Amino acid sequence: MDYKCISADSHIDIVWLPDDLFVSEAQAHLKDKMPRAVETDEGKIWVADGARLGWAAAAALDGEYRPYEPGLSRRLDKMEEMAFFSDAAQGRFHPSDAGLRIKDQEADGVEAEVIYGILGVASGFSDAAGGVSEPDVLAAVYDIYNAWAAEFSKKNPQRLAGLACLSSHDPRVAARQLRSAAELGLRGAEINVSQTATPIYQKEWDVLWQAAAECNLPVSFHTTGLPFRNPEASSKEEYRWVTLGIMYTLFQASGMEFLSSILLSGACDRYPNFKFVLGECGVGWVPYILNRIDEEYEDRLFHLKLSMKPSEFWSRQGYTTFQNEYLSSEVIEAVGEGNILWGSDYPHVDGIWPDSQEVIKNSLGHLDPGIQRRLTCENAGSLYGFLE
Repeated sequence: MDYKCISADSHIDIVWLPDDLFVSEAQAHLKDKMPRAVETDEGKIWVADGARLGWAAAAALDGEYRPYEPGLSRRLDKMEEMAFFSDAAQGRFHPSDAGLRIKDQEADGVEAEVIYGILGVASGFSDAAGGVSEPDVLAAVYDIYNAWAAEFSKKNPQRLAGLACLSSHDPRVAARQLRSAAELGLRGAEINVSQTATPIYQKEWDVLWQAAAECNLPVSFHTTGLPFRNPEASSKEEYRWVTLGIMYTLFQASGMEFLSSILLSGACDRYPNFKFVLGECGVGWVPYILNRIDEEYEDRLFHLKLSMKPSEFWSRQGYTTFQNEYLSSEVIEAVGEGNILWGSDYPHVDGIWPDSQEVIKNSLGHLDPGIQRRLTCENAGSLYGFLE
């Protein structure tokens, strides 16, 4: 296939999946605790073990999966111009219907996508208090999703590359899931760093990094945003748009912790074939962190006895994705031309579908065409096996 543009960061959320997927595939003793979509007076809602996860086929405007409402977001309104939500009301779910998804790719000038999954089910949506939290239940949810994602990707492997979801409560379970993902034909995996039982810089996670290196599957640390102070409950509605702005403004900044943690952990030293991706974390801040971490290493962190400077491990093994960010030649040189991946973030409100080509032109049009192609096609194509 002649690839010109590959999205390294796209999504399928649980609200777009088949209603009974998890119940039908779970072992008998777990069925009652599995997520499912149920009909209510408010519409079809996803629930899990008594907690509400969000409305089916909904728009996550503010982190809560609520039905699409015109006029709240220009991006969501633009998506509806493509009948995205109208089709969903008729049972035609663009994100989880391979044919419709590929039509959406074509409308966006994209030939292939790397598809992130349902990690958020462990964080909670809407009024859910923590989402799915029991380790054995969550592991089963991810196992079922990973098998589904593998079958979904096989419908058109030249255009669809699913990532496995990894449990964050036990590194051994995560390693088992990653090895299973490789057998299923998935192209990588993702783990919710903010929810890991122990920090990713601890050596307990070596079992996962080793599995990733041996299976040649990159592990993504997709941002889930930074915590911030919220108003008291009585003022929540008054400050709705302020808190929404804070959430999205800080959303990519959690990548700073992920990057510092993995570079200082020594994992890249112990497993030189291990690759990691900062999912939807942006690019512009990376030079500062690389400079800062090298400076600290030279002065006092040399006690870690790494074989190279932290920034050199980044250059060899790290990647970060962005969707709408003006990148100068200087920033690209500092981060690494081979370490940057573009993604559309389809079908999220913070994404740029169906305007990806216009955004790419505005963000990268000033660059040499070869560099632009590398950022928007070749890097992702090589990392995720679209380009041999």
